[in-house]
Amino acid sequence: MSAKSKKGKRQAFLVAVAQRREAARIYAVVAPSEAEALAALADHATENVRLQVVGGLSRDMVRRLKLKPGELRLV
Repeated sequence: MSAKSKKGKRQAFLVAVAQRREAARIYAVVAPSEAEALAALADHATENVRLQVVGGLSRDMVRRLKLKPGELRLV
């Protein structure tokens, strides 16, 4: 088994961070699951925000953006 196949499969999720009276900010997060993507943003968010997965990115787009696992990127 190669080193690549031992790593957990990850996806890129688009997560909306909404606060009262502000436009939602959309972050790209590479994580193994939706729950882990939401948890990564929850660690950096303030109390009164609403987090919601609103989409995903293709592998090609992840490569072009040079996203790393666990990195949060405002898009």
